[in-house]
Amino acid sequence: MRAVVFYGVDEGFRIEDVEAPTVKRGDDILIKVKLAGLCGTDPAILEGRHPAAPPVILGHEYAGEVIEVGGDVKDIDVGDHVVIDPNIKCGKCYRCRTGKENLCENMTTLGIYIDGGFSRYNVAPRSAVYKIPSDMRWEDAVLVEPVSCAINGANRARINVGDTVAIIGAGPMGLIWTQLAKWRGAGLIIVSDLVEKRLEMAKKLGADVTVNPKEKDFVEEVKRLTDGRMADVCVEVVGNPRTVEQALAATGYGGRTVIFGTTKKGLKASFEPYQVMRYEKEIIGSFIANYTFSSAIAVMYKRIINSDLMITHKYSIEEFNKAVETHRSGEAIKIAIQP
Repeated sequence: MRAVVFYGVDEGFRIEDVEAPTVKRGDDILIKVKLAGLCGTDPAILEGRHPAAPPVILGHEYAGEVIEVGGDVKDIDVGDHVVIDPNIKCGKCYRCRTGKENLCENMTTLGIYIDGGFSRYNVAPRSAVYKIPSDMRWEDAVLVEPVSCAINGANRARINVGDTVAIIGAGPMGLIWTQLAKWRGAGLIIVSDLVEKRLEMAKKLGADVTVNPKEKDFVEEVKRLTDGRMADVCVEVVGNPRTVEQALAATGYGGRTVIFGTTKKGLKASFEPYQVMRYEKEIIGSFIANYTFSSAIAVMYKRIINSDLMITHKYSIEEFNKAVETHRSGEAIKIAIQP
């Protein structure tokens, strides 16, 4: 089968023929991949900004049809449609046993450390596999993984009806946050980005106001739009220390600042502790999904997140290099790979 195999930062990736995986363990499930999403993590791996374990088949956002199951699998059948939670937890460490599986001390990940979904077939353990309705569109199913991460963040942010929600970054995750905020009843949604095309998409997907920081100061705009109250929730989805600082500055009294974007390790942001203490601001970290996969399946089945607008480009595995170039150009919103 053809697959996208990452060999390390120096060697890069190759699109090549590899042996199709087979069911070897009792909890293995063999999946025919129908659609896989290109995540910002994938180019980050290629550029050395995110760790991986080469050689490895990339792709951690994918959905497909079950072809074969191991002898221990009793609740998933051949022909079932499924999505994959790529983050495989040990289930034994302190974090796993205290409701924080997303902080598992021994976690590994399909498509990063174990072969993933940029291939025709993939084997995943039963714990990573979620059954979806047979009439659920693949375009909706492929967004379940990123949506599950955003739902975890939105839960932690405690978005209430009528809240002002400000979002820094209108890439795929920022746009998912925009739609979740609207669905949860936010009274005012403000989205910031440097790319006009993404700001236009944000308006289509529920943003009330968009801000291009090249033209207007984001924090000052939030202040103006809220009569000085600032945002109840401000979400940083870029992964930059400066925008983290802006997010905290744009958060009002008693508000929540969510750090959702992935910054490079070692970088630091500055803030005034007095402001956090005196005005009871909360700084919230949010990492991947935490018991939110089932919720994400329900959200996508009801089409609360608009995959037709989100997925702007589709490429074959043979066109993977073009897919990465399109992603880097900023032309795409979300790219899907069709094995």
